[in-house]
Amino acid sequence: MLSTTANRIIALGKKGVGIFLFIICSVAIYREVGSNENVVQYGAQIKIQFQKIAIYQWAILFFLMLLNFLVESFKWKIVLKSETAISIFTALKSVFVGQAFAFYTPNRIGEYVGRTMMLETENKIIAVGRMAWASYAQMIVTIIMGAIAIYINPPFLPWLRWATPLLLIFALIVYFHKVTFSGILKSFNFLQIEIPVKKKLLALSFLRYSVYLAQYTWAAHILNIPIPFITLWVALAVMFLSLSIVPTISITELVIRGQLILLLLSPWYQNSLMLISLSTIIWAVNFLLPAIIGAFLLLGFRLKQ
Repeated sequence: MLSTTANRIIALGKKGVGIFLFIICSVAIYREVGSNENVVQYGAQIKIQFQKIAIYQWAILFFLMLLNFLVESFKWKIVLKSETAISIFTALKSVFVGQAFAFYTPNRIGEYVGRTMMLETENKIIAVGRMAWASYAQMIVTIIMGAIAIYINPPFLPWLRWATPLLLIFALIVYFHKVTFSGILKSFNFLQIEIPVKKKLLALSFLRYSVYLAQYTWAAHILNIPIPFITLWVALAVMFLSLSIVPTISITELVIRGQLILLLLSPWYQNSLMLISLSTIIWAVNFLLPAIIGAFLLLGFRLKQ
């Protein structure tokens, strides 16, 4: 009798973990959004701009967001293939949960926790190592596009035109050079992935980067911001590179994104409110909404062990 009661309590506790995590993430998201500088300062004006957007325009933004995370889910599925086979639905689910944890953690490190906790595999360290490769591939694409953008139009320091290609070369060497550890570090060899997998990650990272550009281009079109595509893309490439280097959390990233967009695009367009609205729309669709979805998905989480 006592054994049965104990088992029921343990089972209830395992199921309750998901509810507990949902509450923590929900409260954190609410507090962070409510205290955000851009939301507090421009909230009323941004709300007016949001209300002007038609339903079909929002639908296209949401579709691009889903496409964005589907691409990331394929990266996650491919990089885990040799360790554990997961469906694309499971991969997408874990990616969204990762967003919930990433939303309020420095440099999005919580994403590693959120993604791996949704996997069946007990060896979470391998999954974290594989995720690092997927993130690194995205970083290389960001550096490539940022280096091209800075060469075309260096917005800050002229010498960056030559420094970023050197950074890119170094990053590519580290990415493709397969290191075989020996001695006490030999146990880390399991974190390596094959070159064909690395190439697939880069290809998917380029596709995801293209979706980012499409999202910003569509949002600029919605807000009637008259900036040429090439000018917008160059500015965005520099912004993405800057954001990948500067330590942030997702909520402070909204403020930094807004300031960077003002800095990079104000020479072509002086309406600060519309540029802040552009940044906020993308942040809300790409970061806030996925974090909320991830938080609700936590309700179905339970401890396996």
